[in-house]
Amino acid sequence: MEVLNRLREKFEITGDKVQRDDLALVETTGKDLIPVLVYLKTYEGFKTLVMISCVDWMEKGKFQLSYNLWNPEKKKNIIVKIFLDRENPVFQTIYKIWPQAEVYEREIHEMFGVNFEGNPTQDEELILEDWEEIPPMRRDFNTLRYSMEKFGEREPKSGIIIRKQISEQYDEWRRK
Repeated sequence: MEVLNRLREKFEITGDKVQRDDLALVETTGKDLIPVLVYLKTYEGFKTLVMISCVDWMEKGKFQLSYNLWNPEKKKNIIVKIFLDRENPVFQTIYKIWPQAEVYEREIHEMFGVNFEGNPTQDEELILEDWEEIPPMRRDFNTLRYSMEKFGEREPKSGIIIRKQISEQYDEWRRK
């Protein structure tokens, strides 16, 4: 994609890759992310914010934020990613560029603990009600311990038992 050459000329791009003809991946720095996003929207036709996602790279002490953009005229996607310090995950909101970012940022805040400065609804509950644990999508959240403390041991529902039996039968069939 020619857009990658133009991005490299204008911004600090720390990595890029053409994944397929209609998808490119770009890594940049936190200081360049918003200028890169504005440039892509204003000058390169990536008008639609498809999604913002977060990945917890616990071993590296980082969170990865990925901004998936769509160019409807050229039918191309570009994903721009940055890395944040896991111990102090703070970044600026982009909701003034794409208003729908407000909800994605709220979800990432609630599920991973990333703070988006300037997001006016970040601290409102979105999915979790009265949650007091560490954010549940962080890899150091112990789902089993939480479930046992919160709900204790329970008998599995019949559908779960049936699925387990089918799974065991399938495993046995594969071993033959």
